[in-house]
Amino acid sequence: MDNNIKSNYKLNLSKETDQFIIYYTETDMSCIEKVSYILEDSYNRITNRYNQKLNEKLIVEIYSEHTELLNALGFPNAPKWVRGGIGVGKILIASPLNPPYGTDFYGVVNTAVHEFVHIIVNKINNNIPRWLNEGIASYEAKDNNQEWIRKTIRNGLENNNIPKFRDLDTGDDFETFFNRDGYQYSYTIIEFIVTVCGYDKLKEFIQSPTGYLEVFGITKIQLQEKWITYLMEKYL
Repeated sequence: MDNNIKSNYKLNLSKETDQFIIYYTETDMSCIEKVSYILEDSYNRITNRYNQKLNEKLIVEIYSEHTELLNALGFPNAPKWVRGGIGVGKILIASPLNPPYGTDFYGVVNTAVHEFVHIIVNKINNNIPRWLNEGIASYEAKDNNQEWIRKTIRNGLENNNIPKFRDLDTGDDFETFFNRDGYQYSYTIIEFIVTVCGYDKLKEFIQSPTGYLEVFGITKIQLQEKWITYLMEKYL
């Protein structure tokens, strides 16, 4: 999720690290060391992997109540599972101490990494399919339960109901993406590309997301078929 609307909610405490400035309230004081450690620990891995650096320190805002987060994102009626999003030069996340529906402390902390990955990928190309952007962020952050992903994929394979790439390209409609199990499936698409093709091909694909033949040497349909074969070998 991303939005440029600013919130009037006051985050009156801050912690500055080498690459981030974290704003929060006293309610979340006990989790700030963990959040800052995981973000800093991820920074070099992600920026080196994708050959991108931040031009300045990235702001991270932590909201102790879910309603405050949704208001800050500009989506007050967003679903209860929403954990965070990006604004201009900043990340907004829920409190790890008050995790939204369907996640836990570390799921929320890793959501900060997820949103940071979006910012890095968008520096390469900010006009790529939703499944590619969300898949990379989910794969790098590991912010979703692996068993949840596994059950979804197994169920899709057993019922012959695996989506096409186009089904997961929902544009700005993050709710439809979620309802189509987009996070689980997109995670495995990136896992497949990295495992079978390597990171260099993934980076080429970010730069040219319609260039299946040029990047992979096969068509979009052929890549989808290879992905499904990979799913059958790993997840059944």
